[in-house]
Amino acid sequence: MQPNTPSESPSPLERYIEQLRAMEIDIEAMDAQAARIRQDHLEFVLVVATDEPAFFQLMLPGVWQAADAANRLLLLETANDVMNTLKAAKLVVHNEAVHVSVEQFVEGPDQGVALIPGLLELLKSAVAEFQERLGMGEAPRVH
Repeated sequence: MQPNTPSESPSPLERYIEQLRAMEIDIEAMDAQAARIRQDHLEFVLVVATDEPAFFQLMLPGVWQAADAANRLLLLETANDVMNTLKAAKLVVHNEAVHVSVEQFVEGPDQGVALIPGLLELLKSAVAEFQERLGMGEAPRVH
């Protein structure tokens, strides 16, 4: 990301990054709309649309790896059970991995930043709940 000139105001994502760093959260920009947050040996992705600063998505991709022969129905049922338990977290089974995320509409980055620490914990709880029901899953494949 390029630094802003004095006349430009920071983008919504830049405001998130600045304020979360001030809270000592390990965050770095990935591109103009996404940042990586590292916490507890996990890598979260924060996505903030440049054209809609009132919306953000916080994701924890690839939290559970399935074997090729995994029972897809069991994965889907477990994902639905966890979503029904935690309400706000969404679990998605895509290819051979489970991803967890939360989406929020807020008044702006200031309100979003205030929610991030709790949402990080929510996503970790969703992963723990999923793993409690199905175990740890396979180790991620290295390409």
